[in-house]
Amino acid sequence: MIFLLFSVLFFAYFVLLQFLSPGTFFGTVFGFSIVWLLVAVFFGVLAFFQKKNLLKPFFKRLGLRFKVLLGIFAGVCLFVCGINLFFICRPVLSDGREGVKYVILLGGGITKDAQLTDSVQKRVKAASEYLKTQPQALAVVTGGKGPFSPCPEADVLKPALVACGIEESRVLAEDRAKDTIQNFLYSVQLLSERENKTVQEILNSPVAVVTSDFHLARAERLARRMGFTEIYGVASRTPPFFVLNSYAREICSYIKLNLRIFLTGKPSPLASSPSSVTVLKK
Repeated sequence: MIFLLFSVLFFAYFVLLQFLSPGTFFGTVFGFSIVWLLVAVFFGVLAFFQKKNLLKPFFKRLGLRFKVLLGIFAGVCLFVCGINLFFICRPVLSDGREGVKYVILLGGGITKDAQLTDSVQKRVKAASEYLKTQPQALAVVTGGKGPFSPCPEADVLKPALVACGIEESRVLAEDRAKDTIQNFLYSVQLLSERENKTVQEILNSPVAVVTSDFHLARAERLARRMGFTEIYGVASRTPPFFVLNSYAREICSYIKLNLRIFLTGKPSPLASSPSSVTVLKK
């Protein structure tokens, strides 16, 4: 009954995620939320095996060494996830008194009807409230067209931010980025062209990054890796229903980032990276 209950709960969570944040079929299949469907199937299989009295005999046939290794593997996975979650929950937050020159609002996806999700709407609100305290700051909304999105996210973010009371002349739209690294990469290019400054001058300017609370620590780390010298974080709260999905996905993304840095040393500072300079010139 416990296995069956977990199966039903995870399946219901998966279905509600699709209902509350509708996407395309392929967007769902290749998105992180499919994990909850797979977990539901896993517990469903366990429930079936338990009902047929096949589960205990199966575990009895496993050798002691295999059980110990399985336990160690599970423990290491939990430890690694816990360590990464600790850092995810400890971003450096702005106090609103920095006097930043630029505010970068990171996109987080749109629905199949080109509407902002609840999480991204909260990012827009947080960005508008912060920009009202920083009248000297120029904003960049960043987000390109995903493989299953109807349009670039920046095209939806800009009017949403303007609708919150921010002057259109203060908002630049970066509509090419596919991930957080490109969010910063193309935002720097856009600001460099608009302000007639070098990439290094933009990187040395005080910049605020606005994103969801679960995403902020990784965004700040990426920004520093890419050469930003003075970064301030502005976090929007994640809607309660999406907390489990968002933080589980972020743990995987944070681990992936750590592995990338460890194995390749990337991303590297924009001003000293020939590959980044090449991209910026295109």
